[in-house]
Parts: sequence; C-alpha cells; structure tokens
Amino acid sequence: MKETRLPYCDLIFKETHAIIVMNEGSEITVAIGEEITSSLEAHYKGRNFVFITHRKFPHKIDLKVYEGRILKNMIGYAIVSDDPAEVNRAVEERPLWDQAFTFFRELEEAENWARSFFD
Repeated sequence: MKETRLPYCDLIFKETHAIIVMNEGSEITVAIGEEITSSLEAHYKGRNFVFITHRKFPHKIDLKVYEGRILKNMIGYAIVSDDPAEVNRAVEERPLWDQAFTFFRELEEAENWARSFFD
C-alpha cells in the first residue's frame, strides 16, 4: 500500500484498487481530475485497477472531468458514502461512465467489490 497526499485529497494505492478521499470543501475541476489521472497512471503503469471515491466530505465536482482522459486500465468505479445527497449525485454521474460503476455505503464493501475483479 502506498499513500499520496495532495493539497486537495489523499490517494491510497492498493494492489487492485485506488481510494481517493477529497478534503472537506475541496473541488474536483478538470485540471485536478487530470492530475489525479496522472497519479493513477504513474502508479499502475498499465495494470488493471478499480477506482474508489470515498466521499467522506461534501465537495463540488465538475462533471466535465468525465469528458477528460480516462485510463483504459481503470476497469471499475465505485462511490462510497452514507450521505443521501451522494446517492442522487451518483445517479447523475452513472451515465457518464462506460465501465463497471456502483455505489456503496461502506468502504469495506467497495474494496471487496474491487478485489472481486481479480479473483
């Protein structure tokens, strides 16, 4: 496991998946999305992985990030939150993602789902 702290988030890299936790009050812009994508690309170097966003804190997301560069080796995407507003936002985000996409209330469930791609 490797952890990287950026000014707006923490990125946790595991063998099969990466977890992002945005800082409270931060915002995902297209430029920040590209920086996160570059960090994922540098770590996984073409190996397949699942991306989990653990939404502990409310933050803004520019949905145009889904129009940016998407890594071909990112084979799944999960949102984790116990906030009902995040469920609604996930419904908006779902059509913007072509690969496996799901929502969980607990991080452990999302990590088990991510590992299942590699069993």
